[in-house]
Amino acid sequence: MRSTASSLLASVLVAAGGAIGGPPVSAGPWTSTIGEPLRNSSPQALELTQHLKAIGAKFYGAWTCPACFKQMNLFGKQAGADLTYVECRKPKQLPDQADACIAAEIRAYPTWVLPDGRRKVGVQSLEALSRWSGLN
Repeated sequence: MRSTASSLLASVLVAAGGAIGGPPVSAGPWTSTIGEPLRNSSPQALELTQHLKAIGAKFYGAWTCPACFKQMNLFGKQAGADLTYVECRKPKQLPDQADACIAAEIRAYPTWVLPDGRRKVGVQSLEALSRWSGLN
């Protein structure tokens, strides 16, 4: 099923002029507090982002965190723009997100949290996040 879904996603991207053989798939304007990724998203990153959103996973980080920027870069522009990201280090500008970090007891960045409380701390490969989240 996963390979079929990946193939279908890649076909859609190609047909839409994305990732392979055409201009990049456009992302909306970058709104995250972390710097915008330097490259376009792979089909794997797009698939993983949709899965993480569907299961309610959250990526907690800080705009001052180089590791968070590295983590975001692994997802690329389009997938990164769609991740559920919670900014922990802008309490005046984003008080609800800062409060969510306190409530989730975030002690290091980046931290990934599933609704059941399972966590991954530090930069994670897309493969590691896929396994951890149950995508494959």
